[in-house]
Amino acid sequence: MPLTPRIPDNIVVHLGAPDSEALNVTVPFSDYIKNVASSEIYPTWPRQALLANILAVTSVALNRVYTGYYRQRGYDFDITSSPAYDQTFIYQRDIFDSISDAVDELDFSYLRRRGNVEPLFAQFCDGVEIECEGLRQWETVALADGGAGYEEIIEEAYGPEVEIVRDPEREVGTPAPSIPLSEGDSGPFVEIMQRRLNRISANYPGIPKIYPIDGFFGASTGDAVRKFQEVFGLTPDGIVGPATWNKISAIYTAVKRLSSLSSEGITVSELESRFEFELDEGDSSANVFALQYYLAYIALFIPSVERVTADGDFGENTRLAVESYQRTYGLPVTGVVDERTWESIENTYYGILRGIPYEFEEGLILPFPGRVLRLGVDGNDVRALQEYLRYIASVYTDLPSVVPDGDFGEATANAVRAFKERFNIPSDPERVNALTWDAIINIYDDLYVGSMVRPDQFPGYTIG
Repeated sequence: MPLTPRIPDNIVVHLGAPDSEALNVTVPFSDYIKNVASSEIYPTWPRQALLANILAVTSVALNRVYTGYYRQRGYDFDITSSPAYDQTFIYQRDIFDSISDAVDELDFSYLRRRGNVEPLFAQFCDGVEIECEGLRQWETVALADGGAGYEEIIEEAYGPEVEIVRDPEREVGTPAPSIPLSEGDSGPFVEIMQRRLNRISANYPGIPKIYPIDGFFGASTGDAVRKFQEVFGLTPDGIVGPATWNKISAIYTAVKRLSSLSSEGITVSELESRFEFELDEGDSSANVFALQYYLAYIALFIPSVERVTADGDFGENTRLAVESYQRTYGLPVTGVVDERTWESIENTYYGILRGIPYEFEEGLILPFPGRVLRLGVDGNDVRALQEYLRYIASVYTDLPSVVPDGDFGEATANAVRAFKERFNIPSDPERVNALTWDAIINIYDDLYVGSMVRPDQFPGYTIG
């Protein structure tokens, strides 16, 4: 079951900066939102501007609670009253009727990026004395006066990838297990911990990957836990008690930048293991391309698995390759990729990847790292991507170059976007999935070995 945000009954507010000697007060969550909104905006503003601003306020508060931003750092509160850190809260202030009505109308609706789970850390500012990315409060007034609804104002502020979550459930957060986890245990808490450690290992490659992620605390999970504890100064006993659980949560939040506007995001697939699609002959999609890419790479190491060309179309050759994989690994030979087959293929691919150090060397072709690279992520796989793009740009001088620093920032996003436009690569312009990675390394390889590819010769990809 996905651990999605739920609205808390109460929120604990620290009346000052995080490290100040100030009181903590526990207030109903509804009262907190009304207080902040009454402190941040004017009650005479147009109704649509009020609603847009309240959505941002609610999202910031829920993000702090859901990610455990302060509690994971050892504090005993959920959020501060300081606008330098969070948003303005004035204890026991009067609440304006127009704002109270608007809060009640929204009924705790909040913002998130499409495909993600966590509430958006919806940065906002007045837009006059202080500039920021995100929502500019006085600009919302002008937009509302011009006839814009609050949904349009939100899209203008945060972009079309941000959506409004309506009618959320009550309670919030990912609770810690009531008893420590150790080898032999199983269940959803183990699976959450496994997924978080695997994401953390992308930034801390000394922590071994866990295969498979199955909710069972086996030897590979124990190895990952002990290495995590060693890296972060905890007793390396392989037991996940409160200290280790909270540290895993804190580092996971940090590497994904969940508590910032540029959050990498938590996808539903990271919280929910249910298989949601089946691939069969005749299908055509990005998932088919990923399947073909994995099988082609596995075939380099496992001779009994047939090679297949990654083109996104599930034809006869793909079916034969799937059947050869199923035969090799003792699965029912159906040629259909169901949950069991997909998980087996992923685990085999990641198992091969596990033995490959993700460090760029000139002329070395690295496989797709298994995660979509996008704005805000970092790691050795990003550095390798940047090296490939930099080399390609040295030949295709109309393409922007990029500094290989391992940080997927705006310059890298621009380089990826330009590459995709130049070579007619479909999918989101600034994301690097298996299809894009494959195109990049193919062109890099062609250029490196001296077989220059003219732009008019590159076939591109067509995937429905």
